[in-house]
Amino acid sequence: MMSVMKIFNKTILVVVTFISLSLSTGCKKYLDVSDEIAESLTLEQVFENPVLIRRWHGGLFSCITEYSSIGMNDQTGFAGVWVPMASETTLSANGFWPMISGFTAAGAYFQRWSTLYRIIRDANIFIARVAPRGGVNDQYVLSEQEVKRMKAEAKFLIAYSYFSLFELYGPVPLVTEILDPQSKELDFPRASVDETVAYIDQLLVEAVQSGDLPETLIKNSNVTGNDKYNLNEIVRPTVTAALALRAKLAVYAASPVFNGGYQETLTLANPDGKALFRAYDREKWVTAKKRLEELFANTTKNGHKLFKAYTNGVFDADQSVYQLFQIYNDEILWATGKNTYNGSTAQDENTNPRDMFVGWAYIGVSQNAVDAFFVKDGLTIEESSLYREDGFTDVMNPCNENKRIDKNVFNMYANREPRFYAGIAYQGKSWSIQPPGRPDYTIGFARGQGTDNSSADNPRTGYLPAKFKNRQILFTDGYPWNWARPSILLRLADFYLYYAEVCNEVDANDPNVITYLDLVRERAGIPGYRQLAADGKKNIIGNQAMQRKMIQRERRVELFAEGQRFFDIRRWMVADDKDEDPRLFYAMNMNGYSNRPVGAADSYFTRVLLERRAWTRALYLYPIPQFDILRSKLLVQNPLW
Repeated sequence: MMSVMKIFNKTILVVVTFISLSLSTGCKKYLDVSDEIAESLTLEQVFENPVLIRRWHGGLFSCITEYSSIGMNDQTGFAGVWVPMASETTLSANGFWPMISGFTAAGAYFQRWSTLYRIIRDANIFIARVAPRGGVNDQYVLSEQEVKRMKAEAKFLIAYSYFSLFELYGPVPLVTEILDPQSKELDFPRASVDETVAYIDQLLVEAVQSGDLPETLIKNSNVTGNDKYNLNEIVRPTVTAALALRAKLAVYAASPVFNGGYQETLTLANPDGKALFRAYDREKWVTAKKRLEELFANTTKNGHKLFKAYTNGVFDADQSVYQLFQIYNDEILWATGKNTYNGSTAQDENTNPRDMFVGWAYIGVSQNAVDAFFVKDGLTIEESSLYREDGFTDVMNPCNENKRIDKNVFNMYANREPRFYAGIAYQGKSWSIQPPGRPDYTIGFARGQGTDNSSADNPRTGYLPAKFKNRQILFTDGYPWNWARPSILLRLADFYLYYAEVCNEVDANDPNVITYLDLVRERAGIPGYRQLAADGKKNIIGNQAMQRKMIQRERRVELFAEGQRFFDIRRWMVADDKDEDPRLFYAMNMNGYSNRPVGAADSYFTRVLLERRAWTRALYLYPIPQFDILRSKLLVQNPLW
């Protein structure tokens, strides 16, 4: 794995590194060039130098939102803050205070607004100015072919930046000219939803049709392992990535919050009376279906498929849902090597129990998320006869290297699906490797145990996230201390679930609804809905409301802690649904003991309401920074802020 680690680190240095430069600052800062030009350099000087050109180009990649930092190491809108914002996780000490206390448009955390507009301007400057530089014998030559590719990448990154604005704020100003940041004319109205989507879509079409992007990172389908992929260019966009982003954009455009479902937006208009949203349009779902099918034509041609692992030639669901995030694989449509599992303040330590050599244990998983996982029979905990909360039993830990049988585990954690065991560290679960000298070690969150709440470093919920952790790391002599992983930005299972969703909205009787939903469930090692119907256990087939509900549940489980749920809740507008409500945050009782009866007030094994969160209807669209609203005559704020 060391070769992958070196590749990822090299990619970070080559592609994402950029120098500290600055054109100007001022009241129009949301259109400033990001700090890219030293005072002693001019734009002309930068774009004469191949080294500086490449650094400028590398700086454009800072538009990417990297979701792994769910421990809030990076408190910006480009980090994993959206995981706790969706009530999937919380933090030690003060919990997740922005959602507990609430905020206003003037003090909203995790903005993307000014940063992305600076990057968009940088990218437009790059496209306008970059040209081949250097002769064939020069050390740092920039060829015509390289320039064409870098321009196509810049166009993709402009589209990605606008998409990142759109998914957070809705329709936004489209700034297509390179203007002086000090100009008094820098005041732009918001485009409509349709105009914003059309502009992003056209940028992606141009990037794809340019012929200057590689088709995919799969370079040799006839080999296995790292040699199959061009990992030196892991974060650089491909045709596959562009088609995937185009499909995701179309799904968002069709979703209720952008497609007539948010009543408060239907009267939102610019000062000149131009409406920014319009009523429901079924054809947007049809368009999304077409875009996904175009993506699947590409992924099929290029060998992308759901990742599956095999043990002794037999499909292994437990290893599949684990290894998916540990190695580069065919399911990945776009990824980066930069994430907080590979860094010096890695999430492996942050999500370790305190008594496991090195562990801070300060990220907790909500009981809400735990309850969402299915039972091994493919049913929900509300439906399955295998699910109980009335006592204790022996549970095999599939994450343990010896498949250890853990004794006296709460029945809540028995008979669950592989994604649950791969994703959640729960009371009484053994570690992936039993620590030296402690053959009977299990995780303990109850009072008096190794990761209880006697220290400020505790998860507060009685659970730790385990989904992305590497099982070989033990932080002691003789075992690895780090493990480089790709950070997946777009993957095929996400788009299979999008496809099930759009097919259901277009025609609930389309067999692809169940086909694509079941493909994800099959890889997860649980029965699909066709099998459940044939066995007489549950039949949702053809029922649009039931299919919609189960697609949403599947996305919640499959994409747990990947940063998507916050945006799913908003685009579906389901925060008022009791099963989806992000306001009531439940946990196990870490003030309780493990030897008290289940459900007793002093028992660990009792659900408690840990936090009441300040989610409001206004959050279906994030507030544009109030500072920008106040200084503009044309920019209107989102509803209810």
